[in-house]
Amino acid sequence: MHVLNRLHLPSIAFATVLFINGSIASADEAHFQYLPKDLSVDPSIPTPKQHLGFRIGERHIQHHQLVSYLRRLAKLSPRISLKVYAYTHGGRPCVMLTITSPANHKRLDKIRSAHKKLAVPALADQVETEKLPAVINMGYGVHGDESSASNASAVVAYYLAAARGKQIDRILGNCVVLLDPSLNPDGFNRFASWANGHVGRIQNPDPNHAEHNQPFPGGRVNYYWFDLNRDWLPAQHPESRGRLQQFHAWKPNVVLDFHEMGTNSTYFFQPGIPTRNNPLTPRKNYDLTREMSIYHAKALDKIGSLYMTEERFDDFYMGKGSTYPDLHGSVGILFEQASSRGHRQDTPNGQITFPFTIRNQVTTSLSSLNATVDMREKLLAFKKEFYVNSLEQARKSTDKFLIFRCEHDQSRLRSFAEVLLRHDIQVFLQEDDSPQDIGQTSLVVPCQQPEYRFLLSLIEKRTQFQENIFYDVSTWHLPSAFGVTSEFVATIDKSQLQKLSLDSVIASNSPEKDKQKVEEALAYAIDWRSYKAPTLLGRLLADGIKVRVARKPFSIRVNDSEKQLPHGTLLVPIGIQLEKKQLIQQRLSSTSVPTYPIQSGLTPRGIDVGSSQFAPVTQQKVAMLIGDGVNRYEAGEVWHLFDTRLQLPLSMLKSSSLSRIQFDKYTTIVLVSGSYSTLSEKTIASLHAWVEKGGNLVLTGSSVTWANAKGLIDVKAKSASESSVESEMEDEKSATKTAIQKPFDQARNDAALKLISGAIFETKVDTTHPIGYGYSSNKLQVFRNNKVILEPSSNPYKNAVVYTDTPQVAGYCSKANVELLKNSAAAISLEKGRGSVIVIPQNPNFRGFWYGTNRLFFNAIFFGEHTN
Repeated sequence: MHVLNRLHLPSIAFATVLFINGSIASADEAHFQYLPKDLSVDPSIPTPKQHLGFRIGERHIQHHQLVSYLRRLAKLSPRISLKVYAYTHGGRPCVMLTITSPANHKRLDKIRSAHKKLAVPALADQVETEKLPAVINMGYGVHGDESSASNASAVVAYYLAAARGKQIDRILGNCVVLLDPSLNPDGFNRFASWANGHVGRIQNPDPNHAEHNQPFPGGRVNYYWFDLNRDWLPAQHPESRGRLQQFHAWKPNVVLDFHEMGTNSTYFFQPGIPTRNNPLTPRKNYDLTREMSIYHAKALDKIGSLYMTEERFDDFYMGKGSTYPDLHGSVGILFEQASSRGHRQDTPNGQITFPFTIRNQVTTSLSSLNATVDMREKLLAFKKEFYVNSLEQARKSTDKFLIFRCEHDQSRLRSFAEVLLRHDIQVFLQEDDSPQDIGQTSLVVPCQQPEYRFLLSLIEKRTQFQENIFYDVSTWHLPSAFGVTSEFVATIDKSQLQKLSLDSVIASNSPEKDKQKVEEALAYAIDWRSYKAPTLLGRLLADGIKVRVARKPFSIRVNDSEKQLPHGTLLVPIGIQLEKKQLIQQRLSSTSVPTYPIQSGLTPRGIDVGSSQFAPVTQQKVAMLIGDGVNRYEAGEVWHLFDTRLQLPLSMLKSSSLSRIQFDKYTTIVLVSGSYSTLSEKTIASLHAWVEKGGNLVLTGSSVTWANAKGLIDVKAKSASESSVESEMEDEKSATKTAIQKPFDQARNDAALKLISGAIFETKVDTTHPIGYGYSSNKLQVFRNNKVILEPSSNPYKNAVVYTDTPQVAGYCSKANVELLKNSAAAISLEKGRGSVIVIPQNPNFRGFWYGTNRLFFNAIFFGEHTN
């Protein structure tokens, strides 16, 4: 099935479609058309052109136009119902069409109930599957600029609404189709506007033409520049959260995930590379995927399109649209179409046009429907078998319960529980005899539950793999991401457990629940260990309230007992700002961040309230550089963090406009990974001067390398020792006898083996350093997906976080890279004139769900000025 490209089309891209006695016929059979020839249709159902005024593929449909057409289909066709399941950050609706026969619509609740029972082994035998329709979820365009997918969804919806005959009756009678036409509405609309705004009446196929080259951040990403195809597991965005709710409401048998890839490719459908499947995925899943692929091959052969399988793409990371289903009793299928990235583009193999890309997506959509109908009984049986086998595995394990704890931070533990519940994992709350001490509240997760297999994927710390090459990350250990501890236990007192629901946890995280009684006091101490403390600090400072941070530990009297408070505790004195007393109490009472009244300036232990070791905290005016050369994902993660969690303004400065911007109006400037090649020498000099005068520069990821090269900082990259290089070479000798010649076709794979493409490592935190404030333990697990490895500072007091001498926790990392990471720097504070530079060589905000390392970034923003 591995073939070469052939992407040219006939000179005319569109068919002239006529209705003859309720049939679709082509005015010229040589012209292109999307649907089968001589298809009989219901003339009362409007075609996309009749509704939109243009043919699909003639221009890029806007999201509101797509939704408008689908609403009309749902209004006119008894086969279709439409539901809005979420609204994006940009306010656009995420819609799901439920499409099946009118008879099935009448018993839809019973069909859904039967499918839910198939996923519960104790109930599965109650389900009669002889006449139970299969459920197929068709998802289009999670990457907004991969637009052939969502444009094809309009054609597929029309086919399902209007087609007549035995085949469509067979599909609708035996399937419930859940059609999600646009998985990323904000990105999809961003790209459609760009492509439509840069195409002329004469389409320009030049790859250098603006139409084919989007500006930063591009249409691939969502509103906050996240890759939503990686968010199925973290579930940090409304699109993903709504989608997961729909998924688990049905637990579908088949999930289709339509994408685009590079313009010079052909068409891909799964199976992917067999050796790169997730080991928790049953072999039967792969066999069913292979069986379905025969239908796609036959359909594409019929129209003369070329394709490939078992290349490039894997099924390892379980947080993508085509892999998430594989650990939930479903069969996920990835489709990748070579992209025209506009309307028409030259390639080394001829021109590729937008209609051509749509045609392939429509073709495999229909082949998937045919395959699902033919394989209905196998798919239903597999789903039942999957959950029975999963529960049996759990019963055989000696580990019966998982306990998760998060000392001194109830809010982070609740957010962790929320993610588990979104994946339909059962979670219980366990409280000790003193529930006021939030450090002792635990989550209990029983292993013997239907989603045991997916639970395992979230908590395993795998370091050995069948193949050490990954399309995405090699680990996603959820407890590490949230900074919670976990342990297995064999027994537990179930009488102490309270079952949690997703709604209850969401409600407990809402502002309405964030309330506490605030007593009259001389001052108030705020526990910085709470994840929500930075949000509270930002609000207090924005109100002009004076806040100080403890550079030394101290204790206070609480309810006739002594409470120890660590470095980083915030202090809000009342006496020096009496005019703001009421506002202070209002702010403190409207938060769940642990706040303690201080009745005397003389503390039982440690620094007193009037000590100079309580340093003033300055209101921050933060800017971040964005634009060409900047990693859009990491920049988006910072924007999302400020906007949705810190709830503070972030000035995003375009690199192309920096010559006109005065840096002095900002207290902190953030640079995430990027090349920053567009910055002029004058701008770099201005950045130098700004830091020297007292600015706080925060560098994360590969921006560290750029800043080092430009003299903004002076750090030393760690190089491999001779022993580690020799060790790596010894490993290679087993596969290749001579160092002067290696197989040419292995070059890319060998290069991939040297990457750190996504692994977790252990570090040691100095909790007395301002960058380490708020950590209860000096052990911190960090995520890393780059090779920016630094020597520690020669000044040991500046090394806020360092990797341990046994750093690897989970995921793949070569021996040489593990050696390099040992005792290297994970966070350094540097002095530059009166200013400071905080260097964090990894990304502390990865994909919006690394709550555990977000604190490093929070501290760099608020306390960077105190590191000198």
